[in-house]
Amino acid sequence: MQKEVILVVEDDKNLVITLKSILEEQFEVRTTVWGTVALEDVKNGIPDLVLLDIMLPGMNGMQVLEGMQKYDPKLPVLMITGYGCAETAAKALRLGAAGYINKPFDYEELIQKIRYALRSSRRVKRGKMFNRLKRMKHSVGDVTGSLFSKK
Repeated sequence: MQKEVILVVEDDKNLVITLKSILEEQFEVRTTVWGTVALEDVKNGIPDLVLLDIMLPGMNGMQVLEGMQKYDPKLPVLMITGYGCAETAAKALRLGAAGYINKPFDYEELIQKIRYALRSSRRVKRGKMFNRLKRMKHSVGDVTGSLFSKK
């Protein structure tokens, strides 16, 4: 089975190394410091989940989050920061973040939040696929019904 892809957008090199070593057992991990690179990955449908730092060089994490929402509003994004405040967390959630984690964080808690966000995302995707299949089945039934109906 193919591993789910987590994109880590973080400028703290030591944290990136730690996150990669913890997450690579269960996930494919991609990393970048740049918001523009992260947006390109999301535009191309690469990550299944994003861990996004708020303080980045160039674009800040909130700007990156807004851009990601334009490409994939259902993509789970967990915001991470060392400068946490309730107002920032509330803004991130309003912009579409799936969650918010303050540094330093407990790695077990982080993994639990990642698993929960991925499970929720899979349910949404399965629901969309099911609805698409129902519509296709209904459309095919309409077409075949009209082909074989007596006029």
